[in-house]
Amino acid sequence: MNVSGPSLPERTRKHLHRRPRPTRRPRTDGSDAGRSHGQALIAALLLAAVLAAGTMLAGGALRTRAEAIAHARSLEALAQARNALIGYAISYEERHPGEGYGFLPCPDRGNEGSTPIGACGARDTAAIGRLPWRTLGLPELRDGWGECLWYAVSGSAKHNPKPLALNWDSRGQFALEDAGGAPLPVAAPDGRAIAVVFAPGRARSGQLRPPARPFRCSGSDTASEDLPHYLDHPFAVGDTGPQRLAQGALRPDDASATNDLLAWVGIDDVFDALRRRHDHAGHIDALIDRAAAALSARLDPANGGETWRTTHGVARGALVIGGLPTAEALGLPAGARPPIDHWRDQMRFAACADGTACIAVSRENGDVTHCHAILAFGGERIRGGAGAQQRLDETQRADPAQYFEGHNALHLATGGPAFDGAARFSVADRTQPATADVIRCLP
Repeated sequence: MNVSGPSLPERTRKHLHRRPRPTRRPRTDGSDAGRSHGQALIAALLLAAVLAAGTMLAGGALRTRAEAIAHARSLEALAQARNALIGYAISYEERHPGEGYGFLPCPDRGNEGSTPIGACGARDTAAIGRLPWRTLGLPELRDGWGECLWYAVSGSAKHNPKPLALNWDSRGQFALEDAGGAPLPVAAPDGRAIAVVFAPGRARSGQLRPPARPFRCSGSDTASEDLPHYLDHPFAVGDTGPQRLAQGALRPDDASATNDLLAWVGIDDVFDALRRRHDHAGHIDALIDRAAAALSARLDPANGGETWRTTHGVARGALVIGGLPTAEALGLPAGARPPIDHWRDQMRFAACADGTACIAVSRENGDVTHCHAILAFGGERIRGGAGAQQRLDETQRADPAQYFEGHNALHLATGGPAFDGAARFSVADRTQPATADVIRCLP
């Protein structure tokens, strides 16, 4: 790494530029997938820390040199924790069969390094505590000052109690700023993180911390009581709205300055990593299969389908159109409902109002199939360009154009009985969002 300005002392330069130690992460089907997003972020934070220290180091400030080394160690620990959180999220289904992917653990609210048994607050509320390093399969990570890492998780992604929906459009609860108040980049449509890891740094004025102990973090057995002595900003426990968190600065001569270092995870970090799993497309397609089978059974005239479709849809043109109802309304058993409900906001149904096979579905190979009804799945949002899609509020989520493209969006709004798209969800390029519409024909 090149550092501009006066040259650094040789010993300091070697220490700051040493090769990072190998990290231990949970093994997953996509164990390397979470590394690409965030490596540039961590590198940028490290560079900022070193550059901020460069001028002062040249003046021979011994304390500043120690601070810069501690910052580098903290950022290494933060990067390791961040990668482990992404690995946990993209392998959640393997640990909890039938529950889906993307969930993050509750924080350690004691001092054992483990996620507690039971809930961490109410549904949709953020939670904070120490990093559950044992749960993540990590060593006891500490920052450059010997303090254990802390961790906050959004209610939209925590595993207990789970949100009612979790998919690639889920919103975060943490708005991040740099030391000057400017927004920090987060890989998410709303610019908010779903998880934040904190390196507390040295104690500030007024913060009282007992010495750290081997295999046990400093402080008491109650994280909520210790919180103000480790983190610099008040944290609204139980809050459902966005919380503002600031990146600390390297100010070794100011004991009152905010010095927490942060690393974070956005919802796109999780699903970009999931997309790299070879079985991800099959998992999503199986969800669509189950939803389509349940919807087809409900629309069957022998089961009172005419009444059901008018109850759950709206007449538009030649069609009755609606969003996919809850899994309970689809008649699915309780144990099979959560995965469908997590993804149902991505789906719409359209059924012929006259009960005929009036819908023409075109495929890429030129085949045209006539269907009594369709289930449409929108795929990932288009993230940029003239056709960029936003699904942040109720108005946007009600607009078919924010999920579907071309005349699929038009006909889901107007009732035109013609659609085109793939019969199956697939990932053409694992490095890019899978935005293609899926149109499932129902007999």
